[in-house]
Amino acid sequence: MAIPIITADQSLQVSAIITYLYADPGLGKTSIGFTGDKAISFDFDRGAHRTGELRRGAVVPVQQWKDVANLTPQDLAPFNTVVIDTVGAMLESIKTHLLNEANNRQKDGSLKLKAQGLANQIFKQYVNSLTSLGKDVVFIAHASEDQNGDQIIYRPDLGGKNRNELYRIADIMGYLTTVTTGEGKNARVISFKPSPTHHAKNSGALGGETGEVWVPDLKTNPAFLAELIAQAKNHINTLTPAQLATAKAVEELENWKQSCVEAEHAGDLNQLTESLDKEHMYYQSMRQALKAQAEKLKCSFNMESNRWMNPPEYTGINDQQRDQLQDFIAERGLDTRTVCEHLGIDSLMQIEVSKLTAVQKDIDDLAKQGMHA
Repeated sequence: MAIPIITADQSLQVSAIITYLYADPGLGKTSIGFTGDKAISFDFDRGAHRTGELRRGAVVPVQQWKDVANLTPQDLAPFNTVVIDTVGAMLESIKTHLLNEANNRQKDGSLKLKAQGLANQIFKQYVNSLTSLGKDVVFIAHASEDQNGDQIIYRPDLGGKNRNELYRIADIMGYLTTVTTGEGKNARVISFKPSPTHHAKNSGALGGETGEVWVPDLKTNPAFLAELIAQAKNHINTLTPAQLATAKAVEELENWKQSCVEAEHAGDLNQLTESLDKEHMYYQSMRQALKAQAEKLKCSFNMESNRWMNPPEYTGINDQQRDQLQDFIAERGLDTRTVCEHLGIDSLMQIEVSKLTAVQKDIDDLAKQGMHA
């Protein structure tokens, strides 16, 4: 039988998409995941038990990466939606798995850069294997609250490079938050429309002009997420490949510009540079936005190291302050690698002295968030 050829002016039917939801703890993002079509949750965060009667799907209580990696297509056959809860914990699980191999570890016990790249590759390959099986994939993530001047920004609580990569591969991405209605009641809403206050993506045209989708009572709406994903697919499947590619590229450009504006130091610029795709439709515009922020921060590009450098007046913490900060991190039950990824830096030595107190508060908040996740 001849292979069907889909021309540029014909829609390309998509059977599986990637949905990305992030929120503060306690807003029910795990419960929403269970309202997907025949959902199974990969519980990397070990919080599925807190959903109580709203846990309507199967759960894989992940202790180590092999618990998921060893699942076969036959194991997943009964399910249509795979919920990764949380995606940050999944990435950590893969890295921990790689740390078991001595040749992946540096002398200080952290993961070598090459192994970090391998971790990202394993992650993407696994997600691709799920979508190739026709499974819708739902990323669940915690939100982080960052200050950019007078503006508070909400975005997924992941290191800059991972955050940019996950945004790129997602079809729709929403920020789940609470708002006060005209009647003075609290209501949950998912915002799929990007704004200066939060990152989002809406290839599925959800929520009309506002991009807002109100979360109903899940007890009486057990198929909420399934219907949301079906609606997004229906829209995506009306678009030709060229239209879909252009729509995604425009959203990625706007998110890139937003990420550039939020960059605060050379470490942020380096992570953006690493995730910059030279084949992207708007590569030149992205590159110009990056350079503009570098000029604003007075950072220079070192051709020998192929990295952005902070301005000469930039003063990083010294060895003693680093050691004290490492103790501070350990006392809160965290590790340096997790903190660096949270801050979007490669090492603690990239922390500016003037921001040390603010960084300690941020680490404190991160530890408390982990306790209440």
